[in-house]
Amino acid sequence: MTNTTSPDAGLLIGVTQISVLGSKNYCMYTKPVGEIVKRYNIKFHCYADVTQVYMTLKSCDKWDDISSSIEVSIADIST
Repeated sequence: MTNTTSPDAGLLIGVTQISVLGSKNYCMYTKPVGEIVKRYNIKFHCYADVTQVYMTLKSCDKWDDISSSIEVSIADIST
């Protein structure tokens, strides 16, 4: 077994974690995600550095409508 490390990977976007304003900047940076998913009736939780989105489905729900809503919301978040 050899001691190896992964190469550095530069990030073009994000919030510095080692700063006084890191938490506030992270909240400002991720707030639009919550606003977007609410438009599509998708629920979400934010943790330390992770945002989880989810939907509650019933057996009578139409999958085509649900999958379309998910796809559109993901495209909106990406934009």
